[in-house]
Amino acid sequence: MSEKKKMSKKKKIVLWSVGGGIALLIIAACVALFFVASMIYDGSFNYRCVTPEADILEVSEFEGLKRDRHTFESNNGQKLVGYLYYNTDDSIDEKAVIVFAHGLGGGGQTGYMDVFAYLATRGYYVFAYDATGNDESEGDIIGGLPQGLIDLNYAVDYVQGVEELKNLPFMLMGHSWGALSATNALNYHPEVKAVASLAGWNESMDMIEYRGCQMVGPVAKMLIPFARIYEATKYGDYSYSSSMKGFENSDCKVLVIHSEDDDTIPISYGYGKYEEKYGNNERFTFKKYSDRGHGLFLDNTGNLDMLLMSDIADFFDSALEK
Repeated sequence: MSEKKKMSKKKKIVLWSVGGGIALLIIAACVALFFVASMIYDGSFNYRCVTPEADILEVSEFEGLKRDRHTFESNNGQKLVGYLYYNTDDSIDEKAVIVFAHGLGGGGQTGYMDVFAYLATRGYYVFAYDATGNDESEGDIIGGLPQGLIDLNYAVDYVQGVEELKNLPFMLMGHSWGALSATNALNYHPEVKAVASLAGWNESMDMIEYRGCQMVGPVAKMLIPFARIYEATKYGDYSYSSSMKGFENSDCKVLVIHSEDDDTIPISYGYGKYEEKYGNNERFTFKKYSDRGHGLFLDNTGNLDMLLMSDIADFFDSALEK
């Protein structure tokens, strides 16, 4: 073999070695990033939520309010506990059923009882439940944001089979994590008449990205593809759902409420995206605050904002006029 051919062969071996080494480094880096993303993801959701005793509201605090306890199963056979809220005043005719999904971090649905009490006076049944890993429902951990969508999907299926409710129109409402779930649920229940989203966002990865950037800066965006893959191993197609896909999958009316000073999930991740695309669409109603933070429901005196509640009930009323 000539010296020239020997050199050429050595060069190829070196190139293949270098290329193989680079490929191994890339694979190792991807594995490491996937591991880090999965650790951060699990660290964010592998806990159980219980409402602090001081924040639990009681039915007896609201005149005329009554609730009936229900249980139903979610995706892994875990039993979830829900309550059907309504007003005992015989002069109030029930117009529709609103299935309500609660937010993340403070426990389940009892903290919103004043909201349910008002809607009940306006002629609405409200079915509210504790999501997996919250309060009275089973589940050692929450697990991840798509679990909220899964639980809501099962809740709607259950409520639609309740004899006294199944002939009434169905609507959805949610706050924060619950708003994400409610708008995403349109991908599975396009038949609902209306949905109200309060401080919600478009897809689960939006919050992962925002919280990650808060903790470690823009480098967190490198982890998003790996976090998405990890989430998909846990939740399958549910992890690829989005609110905007849901809007396209349904012709229901949509109310979107958010505050510009929300630092739990910025207004740009939900309201901003929706308004840009649907701002001139008559199906959509947008209500923006500047100083309500993430909570939204309370006025500047710390009490339930009755004007906001009236606007929400009026919105649901308008959906029944279609």
